[in-house]
Amino acid sequence: MIPVLTYHALNIRGNDYANNDHVAFASDLELINKLGWRIQPLHHIVDCLFYKGGSLPDKTIALTFDDATDFDFDDLPHPTAGMQRSMLNIMRDFAARHPEAQPGLHATSFVIASPEARAAMDRACIIDRNWMNDSWWPEAVASGLMGIANHSWDHNHECMERVAQRNQEKGNFFCIDTDADADAQIREAAQFITRRAPNPSVALFGYPYGHVNEFLSKDYLPRQGASSAPFVKAAFGTDAGMMTHASDRWNLPRYVCGWHWKSTDELTAILSSVS
Repeated sequence: MIPVLTYHALNIRGNDYANNDHVAFASDLELINKLGWRIQPLHHIVDCLFYKGGSLPDKTIALTFDDATDFDFDDLPHPTAGMQRSMLNIMRDFAARHPEAQPGLHATSFVIASPEARAAMDRACIIDRNWMNDSWWPEAVASGLMGIANHSWDHNHECMERVAQRNQEKGNFFCIDTDADADAQIREAAQFITRRAPNPSVALFGYPYGHVNEFLSKDYLPRQGASSAPFVKAAFGTDAGMMTHASDRWNLPRYVCGWHWKSTDELTAILSSVS
């Protein structure tokens, strides 16, 4: 059984574990290593479980980030919590302290593809400092420590004047329930990411808001997955649980920091339940 852990780099409400995902991520890397888990790239795990076969280390674990603000890549000055070490640099710091410990060290960043959506979300949801860019995606991939995956075209976000949804119903992903809307949100995003930062993680999709509907998970994604050239190999929600060979590849579970666990003790309990 494989746990997938999810962090939001924009979750910064202080500088303690419970209110800062950067602090939690740095602490959790040490805990994961101490408990004997072996980090592997999520796209590699998906290939081994569902496509190509192959072996994975005992106690395999995967790491993901959602929404892909520049806090994933750059050290940035938070307006109230001060300078924050980026998620990528936290991994680099860990690797420098433990050079042989985690040869598979890697995290998957689920990004919003549309430049217009990222600009609107930056204005409405951050502090309008242009902190949702795609310029860092190629360098993140080149680092070998991060993949860039699909978190939809525009998140169908309520801050947008217009979204890629036929009726302009916003603020949820359950309403993405036709081929045209799904193509606009998922296929177009995959094509954009592939042009900007080609990498194996682009074939992974993270449902915005964690909203998994029947049309996408039971119809649209399985249909394209059965094609000769699937642009999505697996999709991830936010239900707690472990990933196995028997899991539904179009609705795979993830544990979310600050939701499913809020302390090292709670994460230890999750990981100890299968170790």
